[in-house]
Amino acid sequence: MKKTLLIFLFYIIVIVHFLSQESYTNLVSSFLNEKEITNAHVGIYLQNQNGKELINYNGNKLFIPASVQKLFTTAFILNLLPKDYVISTFVLSNGKLDSSSNSLVGNLIIKTFGDPSLESRYFKSNSFLKKLKLTLIQLKIDSIYGKILVFPNIDNYEVNNQWLWSDIGNYYGTGFSVHTFKDNYVEVFFSSNANIGDTTLIKKIHPNEKSFSINNHVIVGSSKRDLSYAYGSPYQSNRLMKGTIPINKQNYPVKVSMHDPKLFLQSALENLISELGIQVQSKNTTYQPLDTLLIHYSPSLIEMIKCINYQSNNSFAEHLLMKALESKTPNIMYDEAAEKLESFWKEELNLDEIIFKDGCGLSRLNLASPCSINSLLIYQINSNTFPDFLKSLPAAGVSGTLKYIGNNTAIEGNFIGKSGSMSGVRCYSGYFLKKEQYFPFTIMVNNFTTSDYIVRKYIEDLMVAIYQKI
Repeated sequence: MKKTLLIFLFYIIVIVHFLSQESYTNLVSSFLNEKEITNAHVGIYLQNQNGKELINYNGNKLFIPASVQKLFTTAFILNLLPKDYVISTFVLSNGKLDSSSNSLVGNLIIKTFGDPSLESRYFKSNSFLKKLKLTLIQLKIDSIYGKILVFPNIDNYEVNNQWLWSDIGNYYGTGFSVHTFKDNYVEVFFSSNANIGDTTLIKKIHPNEKSFSINNHVIVGSSKRDLSYAYGSPYQSNRLMKGTIPINKQNYPVKVSMHDPKLFLQSALENLISELGIQVQSKNTTYQPLDTLLIHYSPSLIEMIKCINYQSNNSFAEHLLMKALESKTPNIMYDEAAEKLESFWKEELNLDEIIFKDGCGLSRLNLASPCSINSLLIYQINSNTFPDFLKSLPAAGVSGTLKYIGNNTAIEGNFIGKSGSMSGVRCYSGYFLKKEQYFPFTIMVNNFTTSDYIVRKYIEDLMVAIYQKI
């Protein structure tokens, strides 16, 4: 009797498992048969938190991950840098303060260490310039007999050599610099009239620097979106701008990469000194040992990593990747960073199917499989950095770059992860939260030719349907 009962229960389990797999298969088949998806390259992988495979469609095929790449980068940073890690910027003097004349006899020196948050738009309450202004006011300095210097005295602004020329002139294509300032981009403010095809006017550039200029070929377009682009590389002070902006706009902002962050920082410092009415005169003097006037600290590591994943911030990803690598290899070069990241995860996860060309996902030569990304997600569940990793990820329908997918559906707040998109690429990877468990999930759609909105909607419908079947 007991044997019969065990056999019966075994068959019930087999049937339930079969029906469950059949339902997943039907959902995936329905998605793949959508006419806008049929010609695309698609990969889907779903597991439970113990690693059991629930869906595998092209799980080992390689895809362009776009910003889903940031999952590898931020997990790497969390695993290498201490939780209390911050980046410091120093304000120093190699002279002496003369209280009788309210003067600094010597140079005012700003020493930077590649803090991506220095005067960043994403951390406005942590303003370096405001702190410096307050310090100078408190010291009652009226005159500086010396120079305003930015150290280290090197030019090291670099962009990744695997990024497209059409990307590096724009705000999302700014590279790495030890002098990074204001996210390494400026805002160009345009005005446009109501006539399609007419030229546009540049009203102002902020922040500005005297050697930086724009060659404006932007015209008035029929689209309601900003379709303008800038072209230019590091140390190329002129940016060529083409494309269109909408009709009837005044002070319409477009973000363009800086040509030299160090020069923009130097200009901002000089403007602040001028604003305070401090007179600067070069003077030969006997310089004293360095005196620290101010130490400015970046936000916490967790806050900066959250900025990477919530805002899909390329600059923060590239800079913090370098900081993590420098903690082990002090003299590492920027063009070695992606290779080191790739090697680390290949060894740690026992993977072959990943190719990394940057840390942020902007390069179209990055390649990863849904299975490899899920391997990272499983790895993180078992890592002591998992709570902070999870905290850095936005939630569907609620926050960050996931705010507009899954809102008012079953996955709202129940899918936590990262999106990645560029022309012809739309990917999502993260965790479904259900039954007090995490279900790692990755979907990658490459080479589609329809609108991104349509593909995103089909992906959303599939994710909701899968979540309901878990």
